[in-house]
Amino acid sequence: MLGRGLRLLTVLAEHPAGLGVSAAARAARLPVSSAHRLLGRLVEERFATYDEDTRRYALGARVLELARGFQRSPAGYSAAAEPMRRLAARTGLPVIAGILSGSDVLLVLSVQGTQHLQLRSAEGTRNPWHATSLGKALVAGLPEEEREALLSGPLPAVTSRTITDPDRLRAELDEVRARGWAEVDEENEIGVRSIAAALPPGPAGTPPLAISLAATVILTDAAQLRAHVPALRACVDDTAAHRAP
Repeated sequence: MLGRGLRLLTVLAEHPAGLGVSAAARAARLPVSSAHRLLGRLVEERFATYDEDTRRYALGARVLELARGFQRSPAGYSAAAEPMRRLAARTGLPVIAGILSGSDVLLVLSVQGTQHLQLRSAEGTRNPWHATSLGKALVAGLPEEEREALLSGPLPAVTSRTITDPDRLRAELDEVRARGWAEVDEENEIGVRSIAAALPPGPAGTPPLAISLAATVILTDAAQLRAHVPALRACVDDTAAHRAP
């Protein structure tokens, strides 16, 4: 029963505009009667909402409470928050933290910068690992078998500048591992470049975390962004020093 309810919550998270009971049941691979009963219970507990006019279910406020609780917990990313705020204040650029989730990077924490033209990356957003500096920083640190599994998987072109050739990516990952940081230039979004560095491995069971600085190509050229690498590395070291053992 718990597993079915969690599957429904996951489905609702993937459809922010909401779903009717039949569509939710299909997406969660559940009988309609079971989905209807479980969704009703989720609404009672405020994990979901139901709109009488549209007859759609969507995520409820209780999910946000859980997310905030997770961020404050030892398993969350609270240790990164203050170092990221200092880095954003120092550079004026947005700072983003992410983890690997399958073949994607899942954004788990973000801090806005102070430049008048700001990039916005919502927590919970997913991006293909090979198109992001966060993904390259994280994958470069993986054991060879895990890294090769990702390199042999789909590598779609997100933009015209996305590197999709496994051999080129493999060579770049070797370079990232050697120097300790990664970069992309309009590979995930036209007009945006970024650099990232990964934290050392944390406690067992904790997903590896990486932190990035992003910038628009209009305001920040590649050399200017690379000049922030020492500050980015200091942020990573500070976060690693203060995370839960």
